[in-house]
Amino acid sequence: MPVRTCAHCGKPLDPNQSAKAKYCSASCRVLACRERRKHGTPPKRKPEPKPEPAPQLNSRDFDRMMDGSIEDDLRHARDRLKQYLDDPATPANAISNIVARYVAVCEKLHDMAGGDDLLADLTDDTSEVNADAGTSIV
Repeated sequence: MPVRTCAHCGKPLDPNQSAKAKYCSASCRVLACRERRKHGTPPKRKPEPKPEPAPQLNSRDFDRMMDGSIEDDLRHARDRLKQYLDDPATPANAISNIVARYVAVCEKLHDMAGGDDLLADLTDDTSEVNADAGTSIV
């Protein structure tokens, strides 16, 4: 069994002293305390707090979290329809249906963005005619 020594002066400790004893006498204990204060040894660190556990998601919440927004889905559909329109291999009889769906998706995206109605000018059939329209100067 190794011989235990005083933490301050280095003298061997009595074998009858308790296992917790670090110093050979009270004076060594007091002197060691004064030296620690004099040198300013840092205080013992506080234990780091344990991180909070991650919230547990059920399958429904996970599915909702992974779902994209409707705008993302509409943009994806718009981009795919545009690719089909630009592809020369697209059959001619499918183009009219693709264009109709493309316009509908673009309108939905535009409405979601809060924009004005872009196609309102195309459907406006009213026209103004001046009273002297059609008269000729002789």
